[in-house]
Amino acid sequence: MRHLKRSTLTHRQPTIERNLQRLRTGVAGEPHLRNLDRWKSLLDHRDVPGLHRFLTGLSRDCIEMREVAAMGGLLTDNERIRVLRTAH
Repeated sequence: MRHLKRSTLTHRQPTIERNLQRLRTGVAGEPHLRNLDRWKSLLDHRDVPGLHRFLTGLSRDCIEMREVAAMGGLLTDNERIRVLRTAH
């Protein structure tokens, strides 16, 4: 999460928007559709603290948001592996 800042969000925004669009075509029902709208709103408002909260939070709401998180492809393989090792 340290890498996600307002400055890096600008660079990563096109990838996140493509991911949101891809997810929207393959997801049906609630709360998924509503959560996709919420991710889009966070992105449009460049709400980095909000993005961090949903990406790391342990509440049911945060977990449901991550079920349709559009952050795939933002980390390199090495970064992803490092995060997974740290989480275990």
